[in-house]
Amino acid sequence: MPTIESMTALTEPPRSGSPALPPTGSTAAPSSGSTAVPSSDSTAVARSLLVEVDDLATELVGRILTGDHAYAEAALTEAQLHLVVRDNLTALLEQLSGSAGRRLQPATVVGRVKAELGVPIAAVLHAYRMAGRLLWERALIAAAGTNLDVLPRLGSEMWRILDDYSGAAADAYADFLNERVRRHDFERRAMLRRLFDGEADDPTQRDIARALHLPPLGSFVVVYAETDSGAVEPLFGIEERLRADFVESIWLSEPGARIGLLNVATARSHERVLSRLRSHATGRIGVSRPFPTPGSAGTALREAELAGRCAPPGSATVTAYGSTPIPLVLAHAPSASRELADDVLGPVLELPPEERDTLLDTLELWFECGGSNTEVAQRLHYHRNTIHYRLRRIETLTDRRCSDPKAAAELYIALHAARLAGVDPA
Repeated sequence: MPTIESMTALTEPPRSGSPALPPTGSTAAPSSGSTAVPSSDSTAVARSLLVEVDDLATELVGRILTGDHAYAEAALTEAQLHLVVRDNLTALLEQLSGSAGRRLQPATVVGRVKAELGVPIAAVLHAYRMAGRLLWERALIAAAGTNLDVLPRLGSEMWRILDDYSGAAADAYADFLNERVRRHDFERRAMLRRLFDGEADDPTQRDIARALHLPPLGSFVVVYAETDSGAVEPLFGIEERLRADFVESIWLSEPGARIGLLNVATARSHERVLSRLRSHATGRIGVSRPFPTPGSAGTALREAELAGRCAPPGSATVTAYGSTPIPLVLAHAPSASRELADDVLGPVLELPPEERDTLLDTLELWFECGGSNTEVAQRLHYHRNTIHYRLRRIETLTDRRCSDPKAAAELYIALHAARLAGVDPA
């Protein structure tokens, strides 16, 4: 864009007394109705150009179409381009001449229309620069033979207004693109929700999958990431991170969860997905079993949700469906699971929180250590007799002996049920 200094240089009187001419290489020529302005007021120059706005619009449209292939290839007729060009020139010259105030609506229309038609923003801004060049050339002709002191002020104000219009057009262009992205995301989420809600044998599921650019056959999994109300959205930015691992995914956020449909091509990709999810888990995350067609996403979503419930509430874990059989059975029947915990461990659960958690933690570690009091004592850094005492305390309260396989199985299942119900260490 020309600077004030460069525009001022163009206004220096010609050495041989000849009239001021347009810049070298200009293709502009005065219109048939073009006359010198007998005034030293820069607004008079602008008013004279406003009279010629139709001719200016025609000239500028021609320069735009021949000077920028993006416009020539756009789905915009010459008549439509002439209309928006004339509207912008009129608004600019009216403001420059003082006959009207600031009016950016024509520039806003330009930015939005060009974004909708796919004209690059660089081409839009280039058109405004061509408009400035044309107006400057015509201003030089209109002011020839008069007081040229009006030109610096006219040029400075003209380029300021053009900069204002360019900024308004660029803002409208960006706003349209942002709206389109939001609208596209909304439509994708709506289609994904329909995919989750549909049945595998519904033929419309194939159409939805095709609209989401999903292959008809592949290896897919559904991820269900639980979140608490008011918490940060789980797995924020995971789509970009998975793409870096060559895994495409589509996500939607709903109250209490973020749900994703992932296309995992190989078993190795599946393992990378689980690893990536574990490194970014902030709550319970469930992963379905792999399935071959997008139409089975509804069943897989139920699997992923159940898998997430196989971990205690509030824990940052990733659980694949089927990897924890007993918690999975309990997650299928949460009410019966809670009743089981109360029936078997009721007296322990009614203890003060500190004593309750000490006994439950000891029992859980005892199962992890294969029933070895010695190993539990080593890991907790207590004497073996302390572990023996705690286990006897549980046996007395529950009327179940740890040495009895049937009773031990009931204690094990009840312990998992209590954990899933939210009984965690204080």
